[in-house]
Amino acid sequence: MDCKKCRLPVITKDHPYIYCNGLCAAVHHAACVGLSNVELASVSPPNKNNMWLCDECVVEFVQWRTERSENKKCSIAESVSEPKCPLQRDVEELKNKVESMRLVLASHEAFNVDAGIRHSTPNAPNSSRQTNSNSRSREISDVLPDASDRLTDSMREDESFDLLLTNIDGSVTEDDIQRMVFRSLGAHDNEFIHVRKLVPRWVDCSTLDYISFKVVLNRKWKSSAMLSTTWPQNVKFREFRKIRCTWRPELV
Repeated sequence: MDCKKCRLPVITKDHPYIYCNGLCAAVHHAACVGLSNVELASVSPPNKNNMWLCDECVVEFVQWRTERSENKKCSIAESVSEPKCPLQRDVEELKNKVESMRLVLASHEAFNVDAGIRHSTPNAPNSSRQTNSNSRSREISDVLPDASDRLTDSMREDESFDLLLTNIDGSVTEDDIQRMVFRSLGAHDNEFIHVRKLVPRWVDCSTLDYISFKVVLNRKWKSSAMLSTTWPQNVKFREFRKIRCTWRPELV
């Protein structure tokens, strides 16, 4: 056996020597690597927990330990960034979908008709309920004839704006609504604003959960009237569009 350091033979009977515990496992003269007899005894059997590495193996060991430590840090960071499990990711996606559906439903809640609530609000006109809306508008016009239609007709079509105010207590009068509209819009008493309660005269308002009013005002107030910040809390509103449905005999 030759010494890895000096390349000379190692005579184990005459020369103190030591084996590298690294990958090279080469033999070295103790004098060549600078080990005293005390140091040599501390790293020699039976001291199993002590090791000695040559300079080259020490460099390789430090480099391997550094790379292993960096790889371990990267694997920990990747495991933290990933979801705990696929089920949790699915639950989060489902929550987001449910929240989106809730927001859509909430946007239509203001004018949804609840069969268990008694009220006087006419349905909002649309293509699927046009017949019902026409019938309801015709019914209201028949049971509440007054000067409002004549006043509306006296104004040009492009100057008037009809507004529906609802979710109002049954004890509120038309005069109360008129004063509230003047105050909310900042209008003057001499400006044209007409209010009509949308409840048949023979119906007791105290039996209804809420009542509604039709307000006819100048079109210049439309932009302000369609803002939620204009009206007191809990008052709901929308544009009131009157759909006229005429009759004619069918062609024979």
